[in-house]
Amino acid sequence: MKAICTRFFLHTLLASGLLAIPAWSQTAFDPSRASQAIRPDISAQPLLRDEPTGPRGLADENNFAISTPGDSDLGQQLILKRQEKLQPFSVTLDSAEYFTDNAFDTHTDRRKDWFYVGGISAGWQPRLSNRVYFDASLAQHWFRYADFSELDYEEGEALAGVIVVMPELWNTLWHLHYYYERITQGMDNKPIYQTHTIRAGVQKNIIIDRLNSINISALAAWSVAASPSELRRHEYSLFAAWNLRLFRQLFFTASYRLGYYDYLNLEDREDWYHNFGVALSYRPKDWLELAVSWNYSLNRSNIDVFSYDAQLVGPAISLKAKF
Repeated sequence: MKAICTRFFLHTLLASGLLAIPAWSQTAFDPSRASQAIRPDISAQPLLRDEPTGPRGLADENNFAISTPGDSDLGQQLILKRQEKLQPFSVTLDSAEYFTDNAFDTHTDRRKDWFYVGGISAGWQPRLSNRVYFDASLAQHWFRYADFSELDYEEGEALAGVIVVMPELWNTLWHLHYYYERITQGMDNKPIYQTHTIRAGVQKNIIIDRLNSINISALAAWSVAASPSELRRHEYSLFAAWNLRLFRQLFFTASYRLGYYDYLNLEDREDWYHNFGVALSYRPKDWLELAVSWNYSLNRSNIDVFSYDAQLVGPAISLKAKF
């Protein structure tokens, strides 16, 4: 089996002209897997954009009125905030710089490098009924490596589906989406990878108190088609994160994602993927977020050459607008 995989992988490198890349580069072989290390999962983000602005559902605490001599008669007075009108459109600009100790995501022959990730995303999320939302988004990101420019690529994404609020099922959010991903090396080039996927999942935010919350989610992604066909796979994942408000605008998050990848056309390849992460984010404005994060990825495959581990650390900034 390993000999067959070796021949296939070397043929892939020859066809793409990437002989300078270490022999078992997961990043070059499947850039979509490499990009998931800095975006552990789509389900890691709050599904509804009109939820509280703090990470994973932590809302700003309400303010209490200044105490007065009449409080003994009136009781403590809470100032309620006005409910803002739903703003279905959103645009986000993000920019980040990361250091990795395994740029090629190889089983051996590790190489260190810095790489830049920047992009733009736009979303539309109108409310269709009291508990149903339509959800659509487009995104484009650029990945640029400092020393190993042969790994540079661009990632385009499109998503459309529905989100259903289910208060009778422990206040969970359920979603069903069509997802398309396209990766190129040069915007005018033919895609080196593209996939059509049906995604379904559930998300639950647990508010412990005004400083602590937990986010858990499950996602299944079934591949409809992929090119090259050897990279067609079904994906199943579980995600959990603990969020702590350190100060009014400063948040700490610790997260873990477990993923299972079932490749349909690559010698019965099966991967178990673990991603551990911590992040510190500062939100001085509703439209601005500054963050620094560390992630450790551990991939274990039944084909040894596809097993690897890598660390990522770096700062990020994002600008968000709603209208």
